[in-house]
Amino acid sequence: MKAGEKAMRLNDYYAAMQYYQEALDKKPKSIEAQYQYAEAARNFNSFEEAIKYYKKVSKKKEGQQFPLANFHLGAVLKQMGEYEKAKEAFATFVEKANDATYLTNLSAYRHEAKEEIVICDWAMEMADEPQNYKVEQLNKRINTPYSEFGAIQRGDTLYYSSFRFTNKKDKVQPKRKFTKVLYSKRGSKGRTMKRSFNVDSVHTAHTTFSLDGQRIYFTKCRYVNGVDIRCELYYRDKDRRKRWNKKPKKLSKEINLAGFTATHPTIGYDSTMKKEVLYFTSDRPGGEGGLDIWFATLNKDGKTFSRPTNLADINTKGDDLTPFFHTASQTLYFSSDGYVGLGGYDVFKSVKSFQWGEVQNLGVPLNSSYNDVYFFMMDDEKQGYLSSNRLGSFYLDKENKTCCNDIYRFSFIEPEPLETDTTTTVVEPQITIPDPIVEVEKEPETLEDFLPLALYFDNDEPDRRTRRTSTKKSYGDTFDKYIKRKATYIEEYIQAVAEEDKVTSEEFMDAFFEDEVRKGHRHLYLFSEILLKRLQAGEKVEIFIKGFTSPRAKSDYNLALGKRRVSSLRNHFDEYEDGIFQSYIQSGKLVITERSFGEATASADVSDELEDQRNSIYSVSAARERRVEIVEIKRGE
Repeated sequence: MKAGEKAMRLNDYYAAMQYYQEALDKKPKSIEAQYQYAEAARNFNSFEEAIKYYKKVSKKKEGQQFPLANFHLGAVLKQMGEYEKAKEAFATFVEKANDATYLTNLSAYRHEAKEEIVICDWAMEMADEPQNYKVEQLNKRINTPYSEFGAIQRGDTLYYSSFRFTNKKDKVQPKRKFTKVLYSKRGSKGRTMKRSFNVDSVHTAHTTFSLDGQRIYFTKCRYVNGVDIRCELYYRDKDRRKRWNKKPKKLSKEINLAGFTATHPTIGYDSTMKKEVLYFTSDRPGGEGGLDIWFATLNKDGKTFSRPTNLADINTKGDDLTPFFHTASQTLYFSSDGYVGLGGYDVFKSVKSFQWGEVQNLGVPLNSSYNDVYFFMMDDEKQGYLSSNRLGSFYLDKENKTCCNDIYRFSFIEPEPLETDTTTTVVEPQITIPDPIVEVEKEPETLEDFLPLALYFDNDEPDRRTRRTSTKKSYGDTFDKYIKRKATYIEEYIQAVAEEDKVTSEEFMDAFFEDEVRKGHRHLYLFSEILLKRLQAGEKVEIFIKGFTSPRAKSDYNLALGKRRVSSLRNHFDEYEDGIFQSYIQSGKLVITERSFGEATASADVSDELEDQRNSIYSVSAARERRVEIVEIKRGE
């Protein structure tokens, strides 16, 4: 618990979750550990975990010592777009906060909770009136389970940043991730910028170009402790051969104020000031609060900038960040959590004339209940990009499902004409060239689309070293611990590989965890949602489950292990949505038929040597054998 408190003070919420989880493993009924775990999960955007444990706390009488549990529960539900449930949580908080047994310093929270109830009603109205935009997630040539963000397009090239790289010389364990700038030409796989643009020990991100294209501005950030970073703005000019100079130059001390962050640069031309303007984000003094947007105009020398000015007409007491100035329309787009929004950061806009116009929320689908940031629009105002951790984004851990931003492309959809012209016109045929960058991976829509649905397990899980044929753990419990061991699997798997093959081997193992283990877990919950709808529609459904193991242990042991794995999946259906499937199981509307195959069908190339742990435990071949599968669906009236 003390280690968790320390990690929270350092804003290392992932580490805090691990420490509080260890505390819960020792004392699972500890209300304090449950609440602190929920707090860490909320701050780490692990919303499902936060909801689960806030509910545990709020349901117990002892939970009264944590009166903000329902308030934070409402905030998390709102960020997941569960507005009706969020309203209920906020209303419960307001009701209980009036109780004399509660603390007396909750008036500000009571006031905010009442406001949030009104905002939830507004958000539901917004969600019912989507704007004419189509939003699509870019494919895996661009997006990874880590964060990709800050996409801008120039010609046929997409520039963006990716937070997925490690520094081999980093002395911090586990090794921290670093950001690098990549480019994708005509939809090709993203590649890191050349000519030493990126440095292994420094974050490099957030590119923007001068109006003449001869200078590129970007951010360089350094860790100031284990998790926090501080950023400064740099630029590179083109040399005589039209290449970016190798040596970056830092912008002035007025812009890069010592001890504070300067980041998220964007360049535009202000038609009223008739000047090129640099907008950026900073936490420097003199702002409205949190992160603010600042601007500086380019001096006549074409190289230096004026002293920065706070954009007070736009900034709020919250965080205002990732500005983008659209020169063609003289519009500033930015993200903020300080205005009324759908949840998390929303994208807003304000048109500049001689003064800044009314700040407007872009609405759905450009905004979601999650974080929507790094907005960029092409000159024609028909298409552009944004980054978001909305549902469907790739993620690292189950509890980290909404951690990581992906890049999305949006395109404007022309509204249908109000009247149809009956006159005959000759239309010249047009050739549409498909965008090679956008490749949306469709999720299954029927139960049969999932088959076979494979779910994977760590070695000898659930419940190590036992011959029991059942378990009290659900599949989600085993998945949580398994996915956290990905780094261990990678380390064990690549240690015997030649140095030149380590990167490829690491990517191979990473792909297994992301494209198979994590995808299976995500599909289980999507499968459960569709299954519930079918049952509620009056259908009878029978599910057939098979359990498998790798061949490390004896056959009778593996048979029992396979049955435990099937049992954990049964427990998932028993516990899903507070046991909503149980009535269907008891009435015979939902039948789960199970069978364990042990290791009988394991691949012949999987090692069964106990001493050979790399191949019998940590290889992808062995890991694929440790699974259960939903293999068949039968439906009836």
